[in-house]
Amino acid sequence: MDYRQLTTEWTENPDLEGTLVHVERVAARPAIHADLDPPPPPALARRMAERGIERPYRHQVRGIDSIRAGHHTVLVSGTASGKSLTYQIPIVERILAEPRTTALLLYPTKALAQDQLRSFRRFELPGVDAATYDGDTPGQERVRIRKHANVVLTNPDMLHVGILPDHGRWADFLHRLSVVVVDEMHTLRGIFGTHVALVLRRLRRLAAHYGAQPTFVFSTATIGNPGDLAAALCGLPVEVIEGDDSPSGEKLVALWNPPLSDTNTGRRRSPVAETTDLLLDLVRRQVHTIVFTRSRKSTELIYRWAKQRVSPDLVDRIAPYRGGYLPTERRLIEKRLFNGELLGVIATNALELGIDVGALDAALLATFPGTLSAFRQQIGRAGRSSQHSLAVLVGGEDALDQYFMAHPEELFARPSEAGVINPSNPTVVDAHTGCAAYELPLTLEDREILGLESEESATRLVAAEHLALRNGRLYWARRYRPAPRIDIRTSGGGTYTLTGEGRMLGTVDGWRANRDAHAGAVYLHQGESFVVDRTDHRRREIELHRADVDYYTQAKEEMSLEILDQKATRRLGPAGHYLGGLRVETQVIGYQKRRIGSREVLDTVYLDLPPTRFDTEGIWFTIPEVVTAVVPSFDLLGALHAAEHAGIAMLPLLAICDRWDIGGLSTDWHPQTGMASIFIYEGFAGGAGISPIVYEAGVRHLRATLEAIRRCPCESGCPSCVQSPKCGNLNEPLSKSGAEALLQKLLATEVNP
Repeated sequence: MDYRQLTTEWTENPDLEGTLVHVERVAARPAIHADLDPPPPPALARRMAERGIERPYRHQVRGIDSIRAGHHTVLVSGTASGKSLTYQIPIVERILAEPRTTALLLYPTKALAQDQLRSFRRFELPGVDAATYDGDTPGQERVRIRKHANVVLTNPDMLHVGILPDHGRWADFLHRLSVVVVDEMHTLRGIFGTHVALVLRRLRRLAAHYGAQPTFVFSTATIGNPGDLAAALCGLPVEVIEGDDSPSGEKLVALWNPPLSDTNTGRRRSPVAETTDLLLDLVRRQVHTIVFTRSRKSTELIYRWAKQRVSPDLVDRIAPYRGGYLPTERRLIEKRLFNGELLGVIATNALELGIDVGALDAALLATFPGTLSAFRQQIGRAGRSSQHSLAVLVGGEDALDQYFMAHPEELFARPSEAGVINPSNPTVVDAHTGCAAYELPLTLEDREILGLESEESATRLVAAEHLALRNGRLYWARRYRPAPRIDIRTSGGGTYTLTGEGRMLGTVDGWRANRDAHAGAVYLHQGESFVVDRTDHRRREIELHRADVDYYTQAKEEMSLEILDQKATRRLGPAGHYLGGLRVETQVIGYQKRRIGSREVLDTVYLDLPPTRFDTEGIWFTIPEVVTAVVPSFDLLGALHAAEHAGIAMLPLLAICDRWDIGGLSTDWHPQTGMASIFIYEGFAGGAGISPIVYEAGVRHLRATLEAIRRCPCESGCPSCVQSPKCGNLNEPLSKSGAEALLQKLLATEVNP
């Protein structure tokens, strides 16, 4: 298909309301091959030839040479560039040379592990016994895997809770462990990456206990600091193999901006509705398309609307895909997508990663996915090898989306961000120090692998009576196993089960339960609406019933914030600028029912739910009266609130973060600062390493915030400048003009960045 002609037709189609603001042509790229020296064993070479692999790409050869030499290695290249084969070949070579050798491969999702298992099994070599070991693996198969498999594919969660605590059953496997692969490393940032760093240190400790020192191999899409992140994850020096010599067809990347629906408020037509329109057009043209959304709710809405409008012969050729589905549902969708039965699939980032989803022609992104790395990964899911392809970013109302719509060159010229983790997070260190002590009693020598922070953590755990000292060793002193109580993908809260219509519908993270699944909340599952009846926090169960409703729900929260310490401080003109520890307490006190489409408020319902409290890191600004005086007193709180929202929205330009990982609080008087203050904090206990980077940005952060507000054409503030989709106060009060005046006054004095 001629995608240039297609995008031109879209601009002339009266049924499509958006505006094509930019088309970027990414030129085709030829392959560059090289030879392995020494060549692979004959049996492996034959299997590679049968799979059409006569000569590997040059970047693959460089990676294979590094792994063969036993160097801890990070492989950095684009989507579908053959990173998997780069580590598969050395693993198979080691097994063919010594059949008792084992390898452990970690993937961020079960779906990706299943996909890579199929790839491994295609070698069909005797002696290579590959298997997935995760929460979906039956009990009898688990026994067989522990005894016989030499290539085990799993995820960090199962390694944390199902393998390391039972290491005695894995003693032989760990004794023979030669290679550990950590795939899709760019997903291991923030709190998840911080947890995984400690899980990998626990793995190294147990492997050393059984006499093994495995080679660590990381693979990742392009990010700003692959070597630093890989070294932080495993605690070892790594060699970076970066480059992409695989072929690529021409790709057109279009930026599609929904039209303004209200010029006064700056409201735009929903990006979900715009994406649905584009999906329907592509599906009707038989273009195999994947849609990426930012939330489970958006996934379900696009699927529902597309299913209602598509012709009967195409209804069964589109499907949603997201976390929370049952394993059987996910496997069926993956199979239908791979064999080409599906023309359209609507997914969260669960399909962003390197799953082989067959031949896809187009990728639609329903709003910017939060980071440039994720953006480039998602548009790379279409047009594998030499295929021509199309990718479309549908702009949202978010300030960052509109920034890229106005400055498209930033999407293609700006370097990828650096991944940030914080292995020194005391909350995370305490959690994994306890797990390590459960696995093997702790000694002073463990500092070499677990890090010096583990010694301080052990002191805290002894004081809390979680650890006990006997014969010079520290033992786990509690009756329960610690690992199952630690959710490594969030700051805590565990997982809740969703049950409705007499069956299990799926799961939801504990931190989402009060916000997204409180009593009365609308929950979407495979295109159907359910309303939450009750939540049993003790049993971690949420009961729902099916309901055909024309509204969605948005939670309202109250928050308080306490300053715990100051790690850094300086002046930014007349304002104080601080980095330090904060204690945050939030409570969902109610929710609004808003009509789908118009967002009209239909009702406000109040709730009585328990608060949540955590300690984290953040930055804050103290705003003296000489600045606040430029805003009328009745408008001050709205001005501070608006500046807070815009400041959070612009953080991904300065630091590696998603605005959904960041919280904020603004007040016209804080009891500890004694003046008006704006706080921006990390939404995880202990922090994930984002705050120091934001603090260093300083004046650049303030200037970017002011620019975002100034360039927005709305009159009184909108989602493209000062409104936030996650505001616990439902975006009340806000003053765009007040925020602009405050920031102008603040930046009027010359200050150093």
